[in-house]
Amino acid sequence: MPFPSMPAAACLSVYMSYLLWYILRITGDERGHMPTAQIVKWGNSLAVRIPKPVAEEAGVREGDPIVIEAAAGEISLRRKQRTPTLKELVAQITPENRYEATPAGAERGKESVEW
Repeated sequence: MPFPSMPAAACLSVYMSYLLWYILRITGDERGHMPTAQIVKWGNSLAVRIPKPVAEEAGVREGDPIVIEAAAGEISLRRKQRTPTLKELVAQITPENRYEATPAGAERGKESVEW
């Protein structure tokens, strides 16, 4: 018996309380509720409506690109990382992170470019 000073029924009650707390903690939110949804037909595909609180928690909105991954009995969604534009990438170039020109030797053949 884990608690010798407690009656067996009290120990069982404490154990069941901890077990219930653990199950709710790993499967639901702080209230013990997990949002559920139903798969529905949408044209020739299947669709799932994401509840608003779940979308807000994930930080997704209508039109956001997502990545869908499937495994044995599970489907997971995650927001696709946005690819920066060339303009955004060029704006990050500074004198400190710019490489010096790499010498490639003398020009040969049609490598010479006249400006």
